[in-house]
Amino acid sequence: MALEPNQIEKEIQMDKFQNLWDTYKRIIAIVAIIIFSIYVGFQFYYSSEKKSGETASQIYQEIIIENIDNIDVIRERVTKLKNNHSNTPYASRGAIYLSRSLVNSKMNDEAIVELLWASDNANEKSIESLALYTLSNIYLVTESLDDALVTANKISTPGYIGLKNDLLGDIYIGKKDKEKAILSYQAALNFYLNKSELAKVIQTKIDAIGQ
Repeated sequence: MALEPNQIEKEIQMDKFQNLWDTYKRIIAIVAIIIFSIYVGFQFYYSSEKKSGETASQIYQEIIIENIDNIDVIRERVTKLKNNHSNTPYASRGAIYLSRSLVNSKMNDEAIVELLWASDNANEKSIESLALYTLSNIYLVTESLDDALVTANKISTPGYIGLKNDLLGDIYIGKKDKEKAILSYQAALNFYLNKSELAKVIQTKIDAIGQ
């Protein structure tokens, strides 16, 4: 019995599919394995990252509830974050907290090392800016004014612009450059005007320069 035209077309298509499969089945299998491997790898990576973040968060919580004078305990936990969870935001945050503990014990040089690490390894711009702001303040207090100026000028996060300009004003006062100090303070004042009580503090600084 003769095949119907539709049946003939189906047979032709089946033959084409079989030929394609015979020709490319090895390539198809390899591609399928690659895709599956990528999927499994991604799932493993995501799971590992999530677990790392959770562990890092727990360690960080332990750090910030620790007495700030317990430098050795804080340092040990921060070292864990750096060595095992440096890809999380908590490593840089921990280093910043450790720097405060070190400053509290007048260990400024070690605090600077921690803040340099935090700013270089932060994966959040706000944390980088916090590290730079804190570092610049230490340079200012220790009268390393050129380092303070360079560091402050690296701060770029919009939320820190007011603090940055106020800090720059303090640095320029230290460098005896009243003109630049006033410009910096004025920029900080404009940022905080009608927003924060810091505006009054900054205005007081501006007024003091004119006296």
